[in-house]
Amino acid sequence: MTTRRSSVHSTRDARGRLDELPPPLRPLFQIDDDFESLPDPQPGEWLAEHEGSGQSFERFIDSSPNAPSETRDTIYIVPLHPLDSQDVPSFQALQAFAEAYFAMSVGLHSPVSLDEHAITEREAPGGDQRQLWTRDLLELVRDHLPDDAFCMIGMTMIDLYPDPNWNFVFGQASYRDRVGVYSFARYGDDHPKLLLERSMKVMAHEIGHMFGMRHCTFVQCGMNGSNHLQESDRRPIHLCPVDLRKLYWSIGFDPVRRYRRLRHTYECLDFQDQARWVRKRLQRLSEGQLDEGS
Repeated sequence: MTTRRSSVHSTRDARGRLDELPPPLRPLFQIDDDFESLPDPQPGEWLAEHEGSGQSFERFIDSSPNAPSETRDTIYIVPLHPLDSQDVPSFQALQAFAEAYFAMSVGLHSPVSLDEHAITEREAPGGDQRQLWTRDLLELVRDHLPDDAFCMIGMTMIDLYPDPNWNFVFGQASYRDRVGVYSFARYGDDHPKLLLERSMKVMAHEIGHMFGMRHCTFVQCGMNGSNHLQESDRRPIHLCPVDLRKLYWSIGFDPVRRYRRLRHTYECLDFQDQARWVRKRLQRLSEGQLDEGS
């Protein structure tokens, strides 16, 4: 099965009309060469196995998605123990990134021990490692959801599977229950900076699902689906204009302030490529670059 790559025209249609946005902010939602086209899907990749038109901004609104409120205004990160502190990224770095990315308060929940709960598990296909069933983990995270939580995401070192017919999954979210989980198990023994980048990507992706965003099929975007590590690494961390529009609608943040805070966070974490990309978006705003019809 193959999937047709979306054209610029279809991506603009999916994003919605810019004249509905405040004029000073429209350049931040334009479709331009800052956003790369999706490559033709190869066998085994997500787009090759999930053909579809993607979720437009209009379809997102029609789905009655979750949104923060005055009483549910915090994103929580919860470690699912046991975790070896030498093999996981800094929780403080993940917290700072999430606060900038989602323009919301982010809290670190006290750890929850997996040893004290009945979690279904199996040996991974091939018998090379232990796997936990995401359904049980999502229920566990839901049981610990604080009253002021918009959502909460759990982190584990143990590999995950979402269904007996699947080999594994990097992470999974229950969008209605506002909970998610992801694992570091597939990230290998790479440099700590790469481990942090991969963790930031999958965390932002799963939290995006809890806002009601589906997998993106328009351009390269943080909400693209992935079936393996190479495909996940190819996915950028930023949101395309379609999904940024959804997040903006959900939260009502100041997009300029969000980008500035992201730039500062990336610079502090020494993620120079990401910081450079954000600076380009802000430069377009300062120069008022907005093509007719974009």
